[in-house]
Amino acid sequence: MKRLIVLLIVLAGGVAAASFLVPSHAATVNGSSVSQAVLNSDVSAIAGSPYYQCYLNSEAYLSSNGSEQLPSVVGAGTSQYAGDHPTATAGFTSYYLSQEVNQQLVAEVANQHDVTATPADLKMARAALTNQISTVMTEILQTQQGQNVQYGCSLTGRAITGTQVLSSMPTSFVDTQAQFVATITVLEEDLSGVGSSDADLQNYFTAHQSQFDTVCLTAAPFTSSAAAEDAAAQVAFGTPFATVAASANGGAQGCHLLPEFEAQLPSDAGLGTLATGAVSAPISLSSSEYVLVQITKRTPSSFSAAEAAVKSAVQAKGSTAVQKALTADERRTSVAVNPQYGVWSSVNAAVLPPLTPNPSEVLNAAANERRSAPASVSGLGSSPSGAAGTGASGASGGGAGTGTTGSTGAGAATGTTGSTGAGAGTGTTGSTGTGASSSTSPTG
Repeated sequence: MKRLIVLLIVLAGGVAAASFLVPSHAATVNGSSVSQAVLNSDVSAIAGSPYYQCYLNSEAYLSSNGSEQLPSVVGAGTSQYAGDHPTATAGFTSYYLSQEVNQQLVAEVANQHDVTATPADLKMARAALTNQISTVMTEILQTQQGQNVQYGCSLTGRAITGTQVLSSMPTSFVDTQAQFVATITVLEEDLSGVGSSDADLQNYFTAHQSQFDTVCLTAAPFTSSAAAEDAAAQVAFGTPFATVAASANGGAQGCHLLPEFEAQLPSDAGLGTLATGAVSAPISLSSSEYVLVQITKRTPSSFSAAEAAVKSAVQAKGSTAVQKALTADERRTSVAVNPQYGVWSSVNAAVLPPLTPNPSEVLNAAANERRSAPASVSGLGSSPSGAAGTGASGASGGGAGTGTTGSTGAGAATGTTGSTGAGAGTGTTGSTGTGASSSTSPTG
C-alpha cells in the first residue's frame, strides 16, 4: 500500500467556554462542514500520543526522502486545568486541517463515481494501515533519524509496531483513518478501468500473470559504483555470481513474489525483464549503496498467492486517474476556512496558517497584555518599558499570562505559550508590538 499521510488536527482550548465567539466549523467544503468538535478531539488524541507523532514524523521523512519535516505538533503552552491535553502549534494545526479538507474532497469524488467501501474493504484497510505503520517505523530506524526519539520512538533499537501506534489512539480516530484508506483504495480500483470484484482481479491476473511470478533472488551489495562495476566485470569474465555475492557479504535473498522484490528497488531497475540466470547492471539505491542481483529461479504463482499484489497493482494503475479526478474537483471546489486556522490556498490545496488573529478570536485579550508585577515576584517574563529583556516563564495566577519568552523592546511581549490561571485568555496566533503578545491555543 502506498503511503498515505492521513492527518487531522485543530485547536481546542477555550472553545467550549467561548463557543459563541467562533464558528462551529473549522472549514466548509462545497457547503459540507469540517466539524470543529471532531478536529478538536483528533488534535487532543495526537498531541497526547508520542507514538503517533513519531509515525507522522517518520512518514513525512521517508515519503520525501528526508527533504520534508512536519511542523511540531505540541506547543510550548500549558492548559488551564490539570490533566488537560497539551497545546498544539498553529503550523501543525493548519497542516492537519489541510488533510481533513482533502479527505472531504476524496469523499466527494467517491460519491460522484458511486464508489462505497464495503465492510470487507474496511477490514482490509485497517490491516493495511497497521502494516504500513509497522513498515514505516521499521524503515525509519535504518536512516540517520533512527536514533532520534521524535522519529523512532525507540531507545532500544527495536521498532514499534502499527498495533502499538494505533492502540494509543481513540477507536473513533482509527476508524476514520481506516475509512479513508478504504475509500481511496476502492476509488483507485474503480478508476483503474479494471474493477474491484474478484472476477475483475482474476481477469487482470490472467492477462499479466508473469508480473506476479515467484522469483528466487541472489544479491551482492556494494558501497560504491566502481566496486559494483568491478564485480559485474568479474562475472562477465566467468566468476560465478554466487562467489561474487559471498565476497561482498551478500547471497541468497529467498523466494518471493516479483512485486515484493521490485518494491525494494528503483522503478528503473528492470527486475521484471531480467532473464533467469542473468546478472543485472549495477543498481543505485543511494549515493553509497549499490547492488547487483540475479534471478536464480522463476515460477508462476497462483492467484490466491498473488491476490494482494494484484490488488496493489490495480490500485497503482488507478492512482493517476484518481489524482486527475481530485485535481479537477479542486478547481471547482469552494473551500472556506475559519480564519482562526488560516486561509485556504487553492494553488497549494492547503490551509496557510494565520499570521495574526483578529481581536475577536482572542478569547481574553486582556489576560495576554503586559502587566506590571510587584517587586517581590521573581521569574516574570516581562521587562520595564524601553528595556529589552527575556524571561524563562511568565507569571501565573489571577489573570496573569505565562510565556516561554519574556518581552523584548519597548514593552512588547512575545510568548509561545497561552495564558493560564483564573481569567487567563488564549489566542490562536498572537500579535507582536507594543504591549501585544503572541500565543498558541491549548488543545483539549
